[in-house]
Amino acid sequence: MHKYRMIALAVAVLATGAAVAHEGAMGVIAERMTMMKEMADSMKTVGEMLNGRKAFDARVAQESVASLHKNCHQSREQFTSGTNEHASRASPAVWEKPAEFQAEMEKFDAAVKTLVAASEAGSLDEMRLPFKVVGQSCSGCHEQFRSAE
Repeated sequence: MHKYRMIALAVAVLATGAAVAHEGAMGVIAERMTMMKEMADSMKTVGEMLNGRKAFDARVAQESVASLHKNCHQSREQFTSGTNEHASRASPAVWEKPAEFQAEMEKFDAAVKTLVAASEAGSLDEMRLPFKVVGQSCSGCHEQFRSAE
């Protein structure tokens, strides 16, 4: 249970930091930040169910994971050339290492697809490992491709 609390806490901290980073963001950068916040909210909802802070509701879990999946696909289009202005928390590495960034996005997509399948089974226990893998994928990408500011 402790590891799920840590993931939920990390998501909450990331969402708080995103609010500050949104100041001054416009256009595709603002859209990207909104999608990232929505993904963090989806992860928080499921994480709270996994750690027992919220009662498990299969429908809400499925909706949260479906939202995560939708935003996962849309976010790929939000990292276009020239969208690394000052208000963005995206690291220059996104554009300096596009193949590595794309590989991380593919890894994230695969992890989310596995979580989608687990959520459709309607079992909290079946969602535990895929959720952890999605969280690890998020963290791994943020470590490499997100600025600390």
